[in-house]
Formats: sequence, C-alpha cells, structure tokens
Amino acid sequence: MSHPTPFETTFDVRFCETDALGHVGNTVLVQWFEAARDPIFSFFTPELDINNWPLILASYKVDFHQQLYYGKPVTIKTYISRIGGSSFDVHQQVWQNEQHCATGLTTLVHFDFATQRSAPISDEVKAEMARHLLEQ
Repeated sequence: MSHPTPFETTFDVRFCETDALGHVGNTVLVQWFEAARDPIFSFFTPELDINNWPLILASYKVDFHQQLYYGKPVTIKTYISRIGGSSFDVHQQVWQNEQHCATGLTTLVHFDFATQRSAPISDEVKAEMARHLLEQ
C-alpha cells in the first residue's frame, strides 16, 4: 500500500467556535474542511479565481470520533480518496492532541457553468490528484 502525501492545514480553535458544552460546534468542521481544500481547488484554478471556479459540491459527510476543544490547535489532513471521470472524493481528518477526532468525506464535481453540466477532469489534474490518493 502506498503512503500518499496529505495536505496539512493547521487552525487555532477560536473561542467563538465553541458551543455551550465547551467543545467545538459540529458545523465548524465543515468550514475547516472547506478551507483546507484550497490546495485541491488550485489543481483546477491555480489562482483560486472565483470568476473561474470549475467545481461544485455534490455531498459531504462528517463522522465525529472525539470531542474537540478550545485552546489547542487542530490539523486537517486532506487526501483524495476517489478519482472519477468528472467527480472525485476528498477524505479529510481532524487531529488534535495527536488524536484523530473527526473524518470528513466530500464529493466534488468538475463543472462547466456555461453548459450547466459536469466536465471531464484532465489527465494532468488526475495525475496531480493521484499523488495524494489515499487507498482505502
């Protein structure tokens, strides 16, 4: 089994991201996951130009394994877990205190807004994504 290189993004947990129970609110992780996908977005639009944005979100799922807390940074590890003809899956993990606290799975579609249809992912982009492919 290969050992792909994840993209890693670290965030300081902000006080406003905690809830009344004192841990990170469940909707915060979706925002962290999106921000940590920037390196993958740049495969399709290197300047991250929102006027030339060729991706749409088809679905996402988050599994919570441990609680997350204010005062300790979190690291998001981002991998590709599936590469299709026009869509792909992004597997992300949240780590805090060296513990795997949550997992996210997002399906994105390469999309042509002019035709309002999915578009094939180029072989060049697929090759870049394959360097980060997490075999499950």
